[in-house]
Amino acid sequence: MMLRLRRGLLLALSLLAIGTAHAVPFKWASQDDATTLDPHAFNHGMTLTLLNHVYEGLVRRDKDMRIEPALAQRWEQPTPTTWVFHLRPGVRFHDGTPLAAADVVFSIQRAMHPDSDMKVFAASIGSVKAQGPATVVIETEFANAALLQSLPELRVMSKAWSEGNGATAPANMRQKQENAATRQANGTGPFRVASREPDVKTVLERNEQWWGKHTTNITRAELLKVSSDATRVAALLSGELDFAYPIPLQDIARVESNPRFKVKQGAEIRVMFLSLDQGSDELRYASVKGRNPFKDQRVRQAFYQAIDTEAIRSRIMRNSVRPTGILIATGVNSVDPAATQRQYAYDPEAARRLLAQAGYENGFELTLDCPNDRYVNDEQVCVAVAAMLSRVNVKVAVNPLPAARFFQKVGAGDSSFNFFGYTPSNIDAYNAMDVIMATRQGGSGQWNVGRYSNPQVDALIKQVLSEMDARKRTELVTQALALHKRDVGHIPLYQQGLAWGMRQNVDAALQIDNRVNLNYITVK
Repeated sequence: MMLRLRRGLLLALSLLAIGTAHAVPFKWASQDDATTLDPHAFNHGMTLTLLNHVYEGLVRRDKDMRIEPALAQRWEQPTPTTWVFHLRPGVRFHDGTPLAAADVVFSIQRAMHPDSDMKVFAASIGSVKAQGPATVVIETEFANAALLQSLPELRVMSKAWSEGNGATAPANMRQKQENAATRQANGTGPFRVASREPDVKTVLERNEQWWGKHTTNITRAELLKVSSDATRVAALLSGELDFAYPIPLQDIARVESNPRFKVKQGAEIRVMFLSLDQGSDELRYASVKGRNPFKDQRVRQAFYQAIDTEAIRSRIMRNSVRPTGILIATGVNSVDPAATQRQYAYDPEAARRLLAQAGYENGFELTLDCPNDRYVNDEQVCVAVAAMLSRVNVKVAVNPLPAARFFQKVGAGDSSFNFFGYTPSNIDAYNAMDVIMATRQGGSGQWNVGRYSNPQVDALIKQVLSEMDARKRTELVTQALALHKRDVGHIPLYQQGLAWGMRQNVDAALQIDNRVNLNYITVK
């Protein structure tokens, strides 16, 4: 008996060794971290990057950013406003419970909740209903040209799990709320969350019961937050990391000169800009009292013309970015590249004249809120902007903040002037316009933190969502952008570039939305 037990144990250990011989761990680091594990709470790049591995939508994007089936294996559109999705059989959540149409209905309705930061992706959805256990019917209020493009961002949760854990609605991030979904996850995706230490490390383990075919040989991935550029690059070059991003512009040549590593570069669809508080009667963080200088278009234009975007491009960003005059990047659906021309030339003398005409000949003092670990050279850009504005007698104090604190602060409206970036993750112009440019009301303008408002722009944005003709849709987008330019609703700066560093044996597909997707990475 003992001999048989011993032989059985040895056989089991041998089989285990065979099963794990090809297991590939992966360590990657970013300057930022996910802020929550709730898929509907925060429209934030790093949060969505992490959750893209854990939760899934009815459809998803392939490595070339094209829409393909995910939880829905097929769909049809019997009328311009009716979409019927047939769920894939055999899908299970990480806790083992099967996916049903009721979970999809619950999740889309949850994403439409007032506290959801993802409701922009559900724009135009009038109703969502289950038609049997495996069919979902979405009715839109009008024909929506961007619905399929948006559905990857409406990730599906387990209705039973959410109800059992008191997480039927997303926690309001701007009010620093939390619930069970903030720190726990139960998706259907190719990876599950094994452990999480916010702002330190998140460990993902491959979901061997996933319905799909794994396209990566990575079985365990540790995502580390390494805010310091120098530390992140040093960890990569020392062999502690397999992958790191972003690689600071000044370090790209050093990484590439090492034969064990390489850097992949490209254009990102993120645009960096400055937001100016135009909604307050008095700026909270400025020396001017009793009035708000930013309500005057001449002051906003003066700021615009005082900032030298070409100097930022060449000196700070080392020619890795493209100056732009709009808040949406080229390559985004319905954007005419000709619209990216800047409205006003860099001209400090003109800026001084405009400030004098507005009654600020001697300038004023102001605080610029700036993340210091979210975007490429973010704090350096803010310092440069402050120096440029000082030449027109505007004294700017830069307030650098970790990303989590920065987004909570500006999201709550506690900012007079800030440096911000946005990526329309569904690669559609409507998303950026509704989130950044639309009046902050009725679910629109979630990150219009400067509270810019123009009823004509709002009307055009609504037309963009429902216009099905591609040429007419682009014309509507161009008209809205022209009005926003004239108003100087924000100050666009540049379209950011991508720089991912990795070992030579790592093959990664560069994504224009800057989301690292482990499914498109292999380790040789």
